[in-house]
Amino acid sequence: MNDFQKTAKEMLDFIEKSPTCFHAVVNIGAMLEEAGYVRLRENEEWKLVKGGKYYTERNDSSVIAFVIPEKEVGIRGFHMAAAHSDSPCFKIKEKPELTVEEHYLRLNTEKYGGMILSTWLDRPLSIAGRLAVKNGNGIEGRLVNIDRDLCVIPNVAIHMNREMNKGVEYNPQVDLLPLLADVSFDEYDAHTTYDAQNASENAEEQPVSYTHLTLPTKLEV
Repeated sequence: MNDFQKTAKEMLDFIEKSPTCFHAVVNIGAMLEEAGYVRLRENEEWKLVKGGKYYTERNDSSVIAFVIPEKEVGIRGFHMAAAHSDSPCFKIKEKPELTVEEHYLRLNTEKYGGMILSTWLDRPLSIAGRLAVKNGNGIEGRLVNIDRDLCVIPNVAIHMNREMNKGVEYNPQVDLLPLLADVSFDEYDAHTTYDAQNASENAEEQPVSYTHLTLPTKLEV
């Protein structure tokens, strides 16, 4: 494997492990610490030294890393590189369960970022992001990355839209809500309540916010 192939594989592995900006920041932080960077927290006093390597995070969704020069002589500026930690996705709204004819369960979502809407149809989707969880110590964030197919945004059959092949203008709030299950809402609600309680390390922990769950080829929470 040459250097180009190695770099490409490392990038693909990083993308696979970073379905949302929250996961990307965690993974970047681990890479920085492995490279000798020290994390600085915004609620603590920073004690910087010459030649030191540091990084800090904000809202668990952005990270800034920098190096202090060892010598002050001859410094005329600094080099800066920046990149997005987020990507286009469908964000899952609060209380997202929508029932269709008391039989199908869909998720209420909103699109985030610039995307080619048609590429999201008829492909397996999953859920990743951050949950706000209430426990005995207050409210804290928990990362979620469900590594299996959960949802799909289906195309309608051709006899329901004979003009399909002439081009379609999608309404995200009507045409692009993901289908989650083919069970009734009551059955789904009972199962998810049970699973949420048993998946928690602490029986008292309950999710209180889904505001950052998304569908990035996984939906984002």
